[in-house]
Amino acid sequence: MQPAATPVPLLRDYPLIALPGNPSAAARARVVARVGLTMMGWSGSVEAATKVISHLVDNAVQHGVMADFFGDDVTVRLSVSEAHHLVIDVCDPNPSFPDFDAAKAGEPGSGLWWAQSLGADITWFIPPNASGKTVRATMKGDAHP
Repeated sequence: MQPAATPVPLLRDYPLIALPGNPSAAARARVVARVGLTMMGWSGSVEAATKVISHLVDNAVQHGVMADFFGDDVTVRLSVSEAHHLVIDVCDPNPSFPDFDAAKAGEPGSGLWWAQSLGADITWFIPPNASGKTVRATMKGDAHP
């Protein structure tokens, strides 16, 4: 059985970011994400969030865009939840994620390890009525009154 998405009540979101399924995607994601995070007024570390996005996009290109899917986009959705957490959804065309738990517990230097070390909680799921998978990183914002 595939994991399901946990609904998150949202305050704001940024338009879907479509990136090419090639090595240029991570650099493009950093630029667009920095702008999106600033425009959304997220209260957490934009620098840390940008690095998390870059690592997840790089992982999606390396491990999620299989030879059969080359050329397909990787997409990123940025949202701020009612709890002022940043929700980062990175989608790729490959519906499987073998050894997800091992990847999360991976060695220092792996993309998911870096994302977690920067404060992200990482999950994944198969979106309803879609192909591929979504890797979700949730990061806490600074305290709000």
